[in-house]
Amino acid sequence: MYLDRYNFNYRKEVKDKIIRKNNLLMEYNSEVYLKNLKENIEKDYLLFHFLEENINVKINKQEVNYPEIFLFEVFSSLILYVDTENYYCKAINKENIRYRFQLIEEVCKKSYGVKDEIKKIKRILEDKDDTLLFYNTNEYRVIKCLIGNPYLKNERLSFNRKGFYLENFIDNIEIPILLKEKIENNKVEMIGEIDTLLLSEVTFIKKLKEKINVGVQDFKFLYKLNIEKENEKIKKINIEIKLKIDNFWEISEMSCLEGKID
Repeated sequence: MYLDRYNFNYRKEVKDKIIRKNNLLMEYNSEVYLKNLKENIEKDYLLFHFLEENINVKINKQEVNYPEIFLFEVFSSLILYVDTENYYCKAINKENIRYRFQLIEEVCKKSYGVKDEIKKIKRILEDKDDTLLFYNTNEYRVIKCLIGNPYLKNERLSFNRKGFYLENFIDNIEIPILLKEKIENNKVEMIGEIDTLLLSEVTFIKKLKEKINVGVQDFKFLYKLNIEKENEKIKKINIEIKLKIDNFWEISEMSCLEGKID
C-alpha cells in the first residue's frame, strides 16, 4: 500500500498580533524510505524499516545546524510493527534507538540550548513499559501523516459518523474532529470540523482563553486531508489544519508526503 520513497514537508506557524514574541514558524523537510520486512494481511499487521534521511529544519527562518540537528535524527531509523486494523505503530528496535541517542547525546552535551530536549528523549527511552515510546512513535510527525492519518484509521468503519481526536495541534487541548468523506476514483478528501457533541463551542472558547490569556469572541477552524493513490499504493498525502481566533491569533499546520519513483 506504500511506495518505497517519499519526500516529506512540514510547516507549523503561530501568528500572535498582540504578543509578537509568541510568533513561531517551524519548517521541516526530509526524505523517507520504507522497506517492507513482512506483511501478513490475514493477521492485520505490517513490519517494515522506516528510515528518514536528509533532515532539514528551520525555526523562524534560521536553519538548525550542527550539533542540534542531530536531535531530530534520534528516531529516524525504526523497525515498525504496524497494526493495520487500528493503524497504530510500535517501534521494536528500542536498543538501536537508545544506542543512537547515546552517541547524539555525547555530541550535544555542551550545547546548552538542547538540554530540555535531551531530558525529554531520555525520559522516553527510560520508560520501562514503553508507553512514552509508543506515544512518541505514533505522534512522530512523519509517521502520523503516513500511517496514523484519520483516513486509514477510519477506513474499516462502516458507520457514517467518522472522526478522531486531534492532539498536539494546540498544547494541552485535545480536539474531537467530525469528518465528512468524499472518494472519487483514486482520490480521497476528508473535511473536518469540531465535533460539538463532544466539545461544545463554549467549552472550546474557554480552553482557548486559558491558552492564549486573551478574551475570545469567535474562531474559525479547518481540517482538510487529501490522499492520492496509484496502482493501490499511496502516492501523496496532504493534511492542512488552521485555527483563526478573531483577528489577532492564528495557528496553522501543514504536512505533505509525496511519493518518489525512480
